[in-house]
Amino acid sequence: MADKKLIDLLNKALSMEYQAIIQYRTHAELIVGEDYEPIKARLLETAADEEKHAERLRVRISMLGGIPETVPRRSEYRMTSSPC
Repeated sequence: MADKKLIDLLNKALSMEYQAIIQYRTHAELIVGEDYEPIKARLLETAADEEKHAERLRVRISMLGGIPETVPRRSEYRMTSSPC
C-alpha cells in the first residue's frame, strides 16, 4: 500500500477517534440519575483510552511523513436537546 493511501486511512481513523472522545466526554457530562457516578467514571475512562489510540495514530502518521488530522469525523449521530 502506498504511503499516501495509508496516511489517508490513518487520518480517517484518527478523525473517528476524535469523534469518539467528544461523544464519550459529552455523554459523561450529560448523564443523570441515581448512582450515575460509576457510569460517568467509565465513560471518562473510555474517552482516555480513545485519546491514547489517537496519540498512537498521530505518531504513525508523522512517521510516514504525513500531517495528522485535527478535525473530528462528521458523524450522523446527534445528541438530543435533553439528557433525559
